[in-house]
Amino acid sequence: MKQIGYCIGTTKPHRVNFITDETVRIGQFVLLKYVEDGNEKRLLGMIQRLERENPYLSEDIKTPEQAENIKKFSKKENTIKGDINILGEIIDAGDEIFLQIPKTPPLPASEVYEADPEILKKVFGAKSKKFVRIGRLLSEKEDVPVYINIEQVVLRHLAVLAVTGAGKSNTISVLLKNILNLNGTVVVFDFHGEYVKSKLTKDGKKAVNIIEPLINPALLKAKEFASFIGIKQNAYVQFRYFRIAFEHLLKELKEEKGEDWQSYISTSDFLARLKETIESISDPDSELGQKIKGRTRDDSLYEVLNKLEDVEFELGHIIKLGVPPLIERIKPGMVNVIDFSELDEDVADAIASNILRRSLEERKKAVRSGDSKLPFPLLIVIEEAHILAGEKRNTESKYYIARIAREGRKFGLGLAIVTQRPKGLDKEILSQMNNMIILKLVEPEDQKHVQRASESLSQELMDYLPSLNPGEGIIIGNMTKIPLLVKIDKAEEKIEGNDIDVIGEWSKVQTKKELPPLGIDEIDEILEEI
Repeated sequence: MKQIGYCIGTTKPHRVNFITDETVRIGQFVLLKYVEDGNEKRLLGMIQRLERENPYLSEDIKTPEQAENIKKFSKKENTIKGDINILGEIIDAGDEIFLQIPKTPPLPASEVYEADPEILKKVFGAKSKKFVRIGRLLSEKEDVPVYINIEQVVLRHLAVLAVTGAGKSNTISVLLKNILNLNGTVVVFDFHGEYVKSKLTKDGKKAVNIIEPLINPALLKAKEFASFIGIKQNAYVQFRYFRIAFEHLLKELKEEKGEDWQSYISTSDFLARLKETIESISDPDSELGQKIKGRTRDDSLYEVLNKLEDVEFELGHIIKLGVPPLIERIKPGMVNVIDFSELDEDVADAIASNILRRSLEERKKAVRSGDSKLPFPLLIVIEEAHILAGEKRNTESKYYIARIAREGRKFGLGLAIVTQRPKGLDKEILSQMNNMIILKLVEPEDQKHVQRASESLSQELMDYLPSLNPGEGIIIGNMTKIPLLVKIDKAEEKIEGNDIDVIGEWSKVQTKKELPPLGIDEIDEILEEI
């Protein structure tokens, strides 16, 4: 190992200052070596901050000529100083290396060495089948692979954050491919149709199951169906009218046809009866009219009817009685994609909240009684997470995302939220994401929002975010234990982003050839033929 410097100044158990005349890099791993009480100590650290100085080139130099003259005789006086964050004492157990939190500060003047790549490979390598490769250390000259604990991704949740074009799709592709190789099951909320075209495979066969978002209104709660047709959460009167009519109709149909009533009525007839039931509220002598205290607000009643008719016209093709719940169409060992690309945000919210609610219910049953429609652990990937879990927008999905974030680990139900707008995410939900992969972030408000949500993200690491190249990121959380700068692997079976090849599309456009104007004789000939 090559010695590169010495510790200087006062040392602390978790941080030391050092000096070197070698060219070192921020994020580079180093070893601190010293002997204490007759025992050799080896500490693994990461360079967090660097500055280069020349004692003769002070800030009060007046002219460039002065700087030039001093430079000529003081080249060898240039030194590099910086901070090393101590990650732990190296405990070598043969094939595996552990890091033990140091309880005492290292000795001043401890020697600083370049970290041995073989030690790094043991520290960040696969310790069991739970670990999968995500990339390599960004700061090291030699290829040192980085493995993450995929079980911790599911149990402690994950946030993938970056500006557009920074490599989110590639990162998710690498993650999903590794999960498929472990026979894991994933559900993706796909807002742009990117995953629908995915070529992810397992054992050479396509491993993507496209789930068309067919909605059975009889399986929805009144609040979910109300959200589906566009009744806002603050439209209390509209929701009350709709809930009373919807719940009354379901009860009435069960009394008429029994529990299997869906076999005896078409979807169009069901929606027609629902409209009739809503209209009956305006009649004070009807059964429902008598439930309404005071005079009926006709404007609210007609608004509910209009919303229901609009949805029937625009989305009637996805409303269908008799279809099973969407969670029953989830196939184990596959990436199951719910295609929201043709739906507006309110409709997507209604469908997503139903899936989230039922997933949590079924996973609880699986753990507590063993009888469940989801007998296997599940990771739910939420693309464009700021839509469903926004800081300033209350949605039905947001409630269940927050519940899963708090409770999911007990039941093998994980979340992976993906967004290019971290500041738009609910900060409480973001703070529950114990693992993060943060690619390039430029906007200061995004950076601050992320830092407030994560205690592991130091200011030194934050300073990297604007300068990261596509595919480079910071990984923090239970899945690695140590914050790392990583170059994410390039996925062979990538989920394609939705950028348009503008130049290519322009080149396809053929300019129409303009025809010369007709002469008098040609016009006469045409008129004669007519």
